[in-house]
Amino acid sequence: MTRVTTDVDVLNELFTSGVVTLLEMCCIVWDPGHHLLLNVKLALVAMSVIPIIVLITVFFKIKARDSYRRVRTAIARINAFLQEHLTGMTIVQLFNHEQRSFLEFEGINRMHLVANLDSVLAYSLFYPAVEIVSAVAIALIIWYGGGQVLQKELTFGALVAFIQYSEKFFRPIADLSEKYNILQAAMASSERIFKLLDTP
Repeated sequence: MTRVTTDVDVLNELFTSGVVTLLEMCCIVWDPGHHLLLNVKLALVAMSVIPIIVLITVFFKIKARDSYRRVRTAIARINAFLQEHLTGMTIVQLFNHEQRSFLEFEGINRMHLVANLDSVLAYSLFYPAVEIVSAVAIALIIWYGGGQVLQKELTFGALVAFIQYSEKFFRPIADLSEKYNILQAAMASSERIFKLLDTP
């Protein structure tokens, strides 16, 4: 039942936000080409931070996927435990196992809490890290572009335009990092759903 309800809900959330994400991907593909047309050297300076963003994303994927798997498993265990103990309440009371059941539920709930805290921690580090790298890219553009303006190789207006285009490029990356959180949760849910569907 958990797979039918909560896991499918997580997949639904992915698909409802997926259309916007696809449109943002078009901006990410278009903007680097536009940067290169405007100023090749400045574009390369701006794009120098992209490998760092890729490394941050890979690290987040590893941490987040594991914690989301544990969250989904813990939710399933909580639901199973509640269903068994609510329907078998008279048997639990008959054998005087209320305290033992309470302690067992507390342990399962603690696992869910720890897994949720791990996923929140991973996301709370990932999104700001992407924002910091974006800010570093803008700072590099101002530093290198400012030098070109002082040497009369670039106009001040072109530098301002390049900064605006770069902010327009990095904004969808930051938004995608937020959607990536949803994607990791959906991946963990889809693993559980397909595991159920593959059962003979």
